[in-house]
Amino acid sequence: MQDLNVDNQNMVKLQAEIQMLLAQKRELEEKIAALKTLTGQYKKDVDDFKQRVVANVNNLVLPSLDRMKETKLDEDQQVYLGVIRENLSEIIAPFLVSPGLQFSNLTPREIEVAKLVQMGKSSKQVARILRISIRAVDFHIDSLRKKLGLKKAKKNLKAYLAGF
Repeated sequence: MQDLNVDNQNMVKLQAEIQMLLAQKRELEEKIAALKTLTGQYKKDVDDFKQRVVANVNNLVLPSLDRMKETKLDEDQQVYLGVIRENLSEIIAPFLVSPGLQFSNLTPREIEVAKLVQMGKSSKQVARILRISIRAVDFHIDSLRKKLGLKKAKKNLKAYLAGF
Protein backbone atom coordinates (compact mmCIF):
# COMPACT_ATOMS: atom_id res chain seq x y z
CA MET A 1 0.00 0.00 0.00
CA GLN A 2 2.80 2.33 0.83
CA ASP A 3 4.40 1.57 -2.55
CA LEU A 4 1.20 2.68 -4.29
CA ASN A 5 1.25 5.99 -2.40
CA VAL A 6 4.87 6.58 -3.44
CA ASP A 7 4.07 5.66 -7.04
CA ASN A 8 1.06 8.03 -7.05
CA GLN A 9 3.18 10.84 -5.60
CA ASN A 10 5.86 10.23 -8.21
CA MET A 11 3.21 10.17 -10.93
CA VAL A 12 1.79 13.50 -9.73
CA LYS A 13 5.29 15.02 -9.70
CA LEU A 14 5.98 13.70 -13.20
CA GLN A 15 2.71 15.13 -14.50
CA ALA A 16 3.51 18.50 -12.94
CA GLU A 17 6.96 18.46 -14.55
CA ILE A 18 5.45 17.48 -17.90
CA GLN A 19 3.00 20.39 -17.65
CA MET A 20 5.86 22.74 -16.80
CA LEU A 21 7.92 21.47 -19.75
CA LEU A 22 4.95 21.86 -22.10
CA ALA A 23 4.46 25.45 -20.90
CA GLN A 24 8.16 26.15 -21.50
CA LYS A 25 7.90 24.58 -24.95
CA ARG A 26 4.95 26.83 -25.85
CA GLU A 27 6.87 29.87 -24.56
CA LEU A 28 9.93 28.96 -26.65
CA GLU A 29 7.78 28.39 -29.74
CA GLU A 30 6.29 31.87 -29.29
CA LYS A 31 9.76 33.39 -28.95
CA ILE A 32 10.95 31.56 -32.08
CA ALA A 33 7.94 32.85 -34.01
CA ALA A 34 8.68 36.40 -32.81
CA LEU A 35 12.34 36.06 -33.84
CA LYS A 36 11.35 34.80 -37.28
CA THR A 37 9.07 37.81 -37.69
CA LEU A 38 11.83 40.20 -36.61
CA THR A 39 14.37 38.51 -38.90
CA GLY A 40 11.99 38.78 -41.84
CA GLN A 41 11.40 42.47 -41.10
CA TYR A 42 15.16 43.06 -40.78
CA LYS A 43 15.80 41.44 -44.18
CA LYS A 44 13.06 43.57 -45.72
CA ASP A 45 14.55 46.72 -44.17
CA VAL A 46 18.01 45.83 -45.51
CA ASP A 47 16.62 45.26 -49.00
CA ASP A 48 14.73 48.56 -48.85
CA PHE A 49 17.90 50.35 -47.73
CA LYS A 50 19.90 48.84 -50.59
CA GLN A 51 17.27 49.92 -53.10
CA ARG A 52 17.23 53.47 -51.70
CA VAL A 53 21.04 53.72 -51.87
CA VAL A 54 21.14 52.52 -55.48
CA ALA A 55 18.27 54.82 -56.46
CA ASN A 56 19.88 57.82 -54.77
CA VAL A 57 23.24 57.22 -56.42
CA ASN A 58 21.66 56.62 -59.83
CA ASN A 59 19.12 59.46 -59.65
CA LEU A 60 20.96 62.13 -57.65
CA VAL A 61 24.72 61.67 -57.77
CA LEU A 62 25.52 60.18 -61.19
CA PRO A 63 23.53 62.78 -63.17
CA SER A 64 25.43 65.54 -61.37
CA LEU A 65 28.71 63.88 -62.24
CA ASP A 66 27.59 63.59 -65.86
CA ARG A 67 26.75 67.30 -65.95
CA MET A 68 30.09 68.12 -64.36
CA LYS A 69 31.87 66.09 -67.03
CA GLU A 70 30.40 68.43 -69.66
CA THR A 71 32.12 71.44 -68.07
CA LYS A 72 35.65 72.60 -68.79
CA LEU A 73 37.78 70.25 -66.71
CA ASP A 74 41.48 69.66 -67.13
CA GLU A 75 42.76 66.11 -67.71
CA ASP A 76 43.43 65.41 -64.02
CA GLN A 77 39.97 66.61 -63.02
CA GLN A 78 38.39 64.44 -65.69
CA VAL A 79 40.34 61.45 -64.39
CA TYR A 80 39.25 62.14 -60.82
CA LEU A 81 35.67 62.48 -61.99
CA GLY A 82 35.97 59.10 -63.68
CA VAL A 83 37.46 57.63 -60.52
CA ILE A 84 34.59 59.01 -58.43
CA ARG A 85 32.06 57.53 -60.87
CA GLU A 86 33.82 54.15 -60.81
CA ASN A 87 34.04 54.19 -57.01
CA LEU A 88 30.34 54.93 -56.70
CA SER A 89 29.61 52.06 -59.06
CA GLU A 90 31.85 49.84 -56.94
CA ILE A 91 29.99 50.92 -53.78
CA ILE A 92 26.55 50.07 -55.14
CA ALA A 93 27.67 46.93 -56.98
CA PRO A 94 27.06 44.57 -54.01
CA PHE A 95 23.53 45.96 -53.76
CA LEU A 96 22.96 44.99 -57.37
CA VAL A 97 24.18 41.44 -56.67
CA SER A 98 26.89 41.73 -59.28
CA PRO A 99 30.28 41.08 -57.72
CA GLY A 100 32.88 43.77 -58.23
CA LEU A 101 36.58 43.85 -57.67
CA GLN A 102 37.26 42.77 -54.12
CA PHE A 103 39.49 45.38 -52.50
CA SER A 104 39.12 44.15 -48.93
CA ASN A 105 42.83 43.45 -48.46
CA LEU A 106 44.15 46.48 -50.35
CA THR A 107 45.21 49.82 -48.93
CA PRO A 108 43.35 52.96 -50.02
CA ARG A 109 46.37 54.04 -52.11
CA GLU A 110 46.56 50.62 -53.78
CA ILE A 111 42.87 50.97 -54.65
CA GLU A 112 43.52 54.38 -56.20
CA VAL A 113 46.44 53.03 -58.22
CA ALA A 114 44.41 49.97 -59.28
CA LYS A 115 41.53 52.14 -60.47
CA LEU A 116 43.85 54.32 -62.54
CA VAL A 117 45.68 51.32 -64.01
CA GLN A 118 42.31 49.77 -64.78
CA MET A 119 41.43 52.98 -66.66
CA GLY A 120 44.56 52.54 -68.78
CA LYS A 121 46.80 55.14 -67.17
CA SER A 122 50.57 54.69 -67.33
CA SER A 123 52.76 54.75 -64.22
CA LYS A 124 53.87 58.26 -65.14
CA GLN A 125 50.26 59.43 -65.46
CA VAL A 126 49.28 57.74 -62.20
CA ALA A 127 52.19 59.43 -60.43
CA ARG A 128 51.19 62.84 -61.79
CA ILE A 129 47.51 62.40 -60.93
CA LEU A 130 48.17 61.13 -57.40
CA ARG A 131 51.09 63.52 -56.90
CA ILE A 132 53.48 60.73 -55.89
CA SER A 133 56.73 59.51 -57.40
CA ILE A 134 56.87 56.97 -60.22
CA ARG A 135 58.85 54.77 -57.86
CA ALA A 136 55.96 54.88 -55.36
CA VAL A 137 53.52 53.94 -58.14
CA ASP A 138 55.74 51.01 -59.12
CA PHE A 139 55.86 49.94 -55.47
CA HIS A 140 52.05 49.97 -55.27
CA ILE A 141 51.74 48.10 -58.57
CA ASP A 142 54.14 45.46 -57.28
CA SER A 143 52.13 45.18 -54.07
CA LEU A 144 48.91 44.88 -56.09
CA ARG A 145 50.41 42.08 -58.18
CA LYS A 146 51.37 40.21 -55.00
CA LYS A 147 47.97 40.63 -53.35
CA LEU A 148 46.07 39.69 -56.51
CA GLY A 149 48.19 36.59 -57.06
CA LEU A 150 49.87 37.91 -60.20
CA LYS A 151 53.43 38.18 -58.89
CA LYS A 152 54.72 34.99 -60.51
CA ALA A 153 52.07 34.76 -63.20
CA LYS A 154 52.78 36.24 -66.60
CA LYS A 155 49.59 38.31 -66.54
CA ASN A 156 49.25 42.00 -67.28
CA LEU A 157 47.81 43.94 -64.33
CA LYS A 158 45.77 46.24 -66.56
CA ALA A 159 44.29 43.27 -68.43
CA TYR A 160 43.56 41.50 -65.15
CA LEU A 161 41.84 44.58 -63.69
CA ALA A 162 39.89 45.15 -66.91
CA GLY A 163 38.02 41.91 -66.17
CA PHE A 164 36.32 43.63 -63.23
